[in-house]
Amino acid sequence: MNSKSIVAAAMCVAAGAAHAGGLDRSGQSISAIFADNDSPAISLGYVSPSVSGTDIGGTGRYSVGNDYKQYGFSYTNNVNDSLSYALIVEQPYGTHVTYEGNPLTDNLAGTSAELSSRAASVVLRYRFGERFSIHGGVSYEAVKADVTLNGAAYRDAITSAALIRATPGLTRSNFANQLATNPAIAGAIAAQSTAFVLNNGYAFNMQEDSAFNYLIGATYEIPDIALRFAATYRFETDHSASTVETVFGRFLAGTVNYKTPQSLNLDFQTGIAENTLLTASYRWTDFSAVNVVPMLLQSDLVNIDDSHRYTLGLAHRFNDSLAASVTFIYEPENNDPTVSPLGPTDGLFGITVGGQYTFDNLKLSGGINYSRLGDANPGVAGTPVASFTDNSAIGIGVKAAFSF
Repeated sequence: MNSKSIVAAAMCVAAGAAHAGGLDRSGQSISAIFADNDSPAISLGYVSPSVSGTDIGGTGRYSVGNDYKQYGFSYTNNVNDSLSYALIVEQPYGTHVTYEGNPLTDNLAGTSAELSSRAASVVLRYRFGERFSIHGGVSYEAVKADVTLNGAAYRDAITSAALIRATPGLTRSNFANQLATNPAIAGAIAAQSTAFVLNNGYAFNMQEDSAFNYLIGATYEIPDIALRFAATYRFETDHSASTVETVFGRFLAGTVNYKTPQSLNLDFQTGIAENTLLTASYRWTDFSAVNVVPMLLQSDLVNIDDSHRYTLGLAHRFNDSLAASVTFIYEPENNDPTVSPLGPTDGLFGITVGGQYTFDNLKLSGGINYSRLGDANPGVAGTPVASFTDNSAIGIGVKAAFSF
């Protein structure tokens, strides 16, 4: 079996992926390092989530998903017969959610989050003969974010926490009793609540910060049957960003230290029949270790579980010009009682159908993905405040790759 002729079909699998777990957007694939010599590629994706839910105890119905675009670029070339390199530009992390409604009566109305990122990586691959190789690289990533917490649930949680910190002898365990029996405490919480509402809740601006990130990995191949197993580990990255917080009419400029997560990608493929390729992959992203705790809020804004993504696909090459693929995607549910309102789904199951057309030195790939998103209950301070069910996302992707 000619591995070069069939591997091209597998490229269709990557097109059109939609709505990964946590803050994951690109999947941080290093597959470009296996592309043909002297081959640039550009890609564009568009994802349209349909994510809606109802307020628990309020009157609101939320539709929080915002459409977004993904851009990518790569270039692969050989230094010599053993050493090659790839330049990869991508947008690894992101989120964009908005809760509409009346902040006075709805638990999450006025809450929003927008996080964006970009990264450029240089990956080197060294081959020890035909079957074994190692790879490693360095990335330079930039991240920025804006978050607003508003609505009745955040009003109660943030004002209570602020009053407890500011009042000697007042604790979480005796707060409810003091609120019911102490007029001074009741008056203070009413004043804080009014200040919270009049100043549009809590706002957090995190300016863009850039830092270096590193990856290592290894690959085993049997070219005659198009078999390849590649493992890539990416280290966590330390960031320190300038911030501005606003709450109760107060402004505080400061800094926040946080990490972007470590991750592990396992990618497998093998020929199973003439011109037919089986593909499988697994990605783990350590989102539970990502904590963004602003100085004034003193609470974690992220609070997202680890992401585990599995894929299984088939790609078939019909002739020298045309190939197609189908891929199934699965992210298991964490089954937590509550999830972050900034990511109000839990798990997914999706299918991607893709195709590729080759014309001379140009390969055009495209795909469409449909994913069912798992039900979840967004919570504040561990209490469910909304219910999200029966949600989905559709994504489309196109890619143009050139060989010179």
